[in-house]
Amino acid sequence: MTGRLRVAYLLEQLWHRVPGGTAVAAFRTAEALAARDDVDLVGFTARHGEPSTGDVSVVPPADISLVASRLPRALLYESWHWFALPRVEALIGEVDLVHASGGAVPATRRPLVATVHDLAWRRYPEAATPRGRRLFEAWLADARRAEAVACPSEATRLDLADAGFDESRLHIVPLGVGGGRTHSVEDLDAARANVAACLRRHGVDGPFVLWVGTVEPRKNLPGLVAAMDRIPDGGSVPLVLVGPAGWEADARRIAEPLGDRAILVGSVSEAERDAWLEAATVLCLPSLHEGFGLPVLEAMAAGTPVVTSSGTATEEVAGGAALVADPAAPGSIGEALGAVLANEDLASRLAETGLERAATFTWEATAEATVAVYHEAMARWGG
Repeated sequence: MTGRLRVAYLLEQLWHRVPGGTAVAAFRTAEALAARDDVDLVGFTARHGEPSTGDVSVVPPADISLVASRLPRALLYESWHWFALPRVEALIGEVDLVHASGGAVPATRRPLVATVHDLAWRRYPEAATPRGRRLFEAWLADARRAEAVACPSEATRLDLADAGFDESRLHIVPLGVGGGRTHSVEDLDAARANVAACLRRHGVDGPFVLWVGTVEPRKNLPGLVAAMDRIPDGGSVPLVLVGPAGWEADARRIAEPLGDRAILVGSVSEAERDAWLEAATVLCLPSLHEGFGLPVLEAMAAGTPVVTSSGTATEEVAGGAALVADPAAPGSIGEALGAVLANEDLASRLAETGLERAATFTWEATAEATVAVYHEAMARWGG
């Protein structure tokens, strides 16, 4: 298959209450695809108003046309799953291919690519609501009719294979970092000033541990809080939590044992999030399960050492450029944090190798791999 592909691309994640990493992935991939000369991207969504801003400033890319259904999200998702209607072609017109970029899988008679970020609800059922598990299972069932399935990591690919997906249809498409929109000098300076002011208010003038993400059970905040008291000779080191409230996890209550050492920042702009990543002594993401783990990559790109979970996709993403710890053992997490905080040579080495590792992950590379999956899907559908 040669020539320019007209692709219908789901961008509904931008309107979720807490967009999170899947919205960032959909948005950044769409940006990179739209910049290519071999793809004509048309975004589509349910009916709604302005997009959410959550923990990142995610808005529809200006150079992508966007078409909205007349149905609100809940009704549209249910109709796609139970009745295979309305078809995307009825909304957008003729397209070569439809890309379900994560979550719900639209109805179509054209070749379908589905992105599945993770199967965390199967690994840790207690880390999802009953309604959430039902919704995720419905989307996973719908993804089985895709000609090709994109996943961000080998860990997710293995989970999908274990779930019975045809391995010949599974394709790893790693996510990226950087690129796209850049912050203005004024925005970044203001963000750095906000970070510095926050640290001064809390009396922090030395090292601190940073956690970034959406507060939810699988992010393992209780394990990180417990680990903070197990850092060798680090009993006074603060923990800064940046990101929006999610569900079934109250960051303030979880962090209570740390008292004044816990600094709850909450939702911030994208520029301020980047400023926190720059300022941190070490980022710790001890998640029980991730499909990729963008904060790990973002911290490495900022030159910040990382401690993350062993045996997960985040270890895969770090690729030896981070220290890993058993997420189920606070002592293991504390020991890894203590090593970074106490050893400047180790911290410098992790920062350097992290920068090198992060440089290999770009959204342009994500788009290139995505287009390869499109052609694979077209070939399979035509065959």
